Amino acid sequence: MTRNEFPQPAPYEPAALRGRRTLFRGEVNRGKTELLSRILGAFLEAGETDLAVLDMAPDLMRGVGGKMRPPRGNAVRYFATMIHPPRLSGRTPDETRILAEGNARRLEMLFDRLAERPAAVLLINDVSIYLQAAGPDRLMELVGRSPTVVMNGYWGLSLGGGELGTREHDNMRVLAAACHRVVDL
Repeated sequence: MTRNEFPQPAPYEPAALRGRRTLFRGEVNRGKTELLSRILGAFLEAGETDLAVLDMAPDLMRGVGGKMRPPRGNAVRYFATMIHPPRLSGRTPDETRILAEGNARRLEMLFDRLAERPAAVLLINDVSIYLQAAGPDRLMELVGRSPTVVMNGYWGLSLGGGELGTREHDNMRVLAAACHRVVDL
């Protein structure tokens, strides 16, 4: 390090994430939710008091998914709803689409609640679930209300393609283009 250089914060520390939109994406079981939980802990340790978690993940099913477990007794506002994993629980393409659309409707109700009082730091777990049935516009409106947003989502091939997978992938690409930083895990 030369005398005019300053140490840079680690890429997952609050100082490196503040004032930015960051997206962590990857295949299933890459540790995306665990990483987001550690980032939440780091913000709490740094003294952040205006945090919200929007947990779009389904409950664990066949080793896929799983909601965050934010620490109790702190300033974190936690928003979650019943989410059905469409590709794992839908038996036909129509049923898969209907499940994804229901997820998007329920999540938009949470968007409305969050919009009433945007957080300084918003963490979104499994953002790709919403993008399976909805375009990114409403999500980007919500994300635009918080100065710091850290998200994770599925970006892979193991869950299959089809119409739902194509829409999810295309919408994740649009979301990634609107982020300051995208990290593939």
